[in-house]
Amino acid sequence: MNEQFNGDATAPDEYTESTHRAPGLGIVGIAALAVAGWGLAGGPALPEAADLGWAAVGVGLLIGLLLIISGTRRSK
Repeated sequence: MNEQFNGDATAPDEYTESTHRAPGLGIVGIAALAVAGWGLAGGPALPEAADLGWAAVGVGLLIGLLLIISGTRRSK
């Protein structure tokens, strides 16, 4: 029956789970919990929407410049 799914009659039926951890995903999860706790605790008010828009433009510009600079490296 296993050959019906993957086309290989010799494939093992057991599934080996990866032990690779994603540290970035853990950091994002901790940051999400921190933001949720901050919101529930009644943290400081957010800046005006216009200021947040300019902050997003600035972050996007910085990331774009970093991508351009990193793409100009010469391969040896």
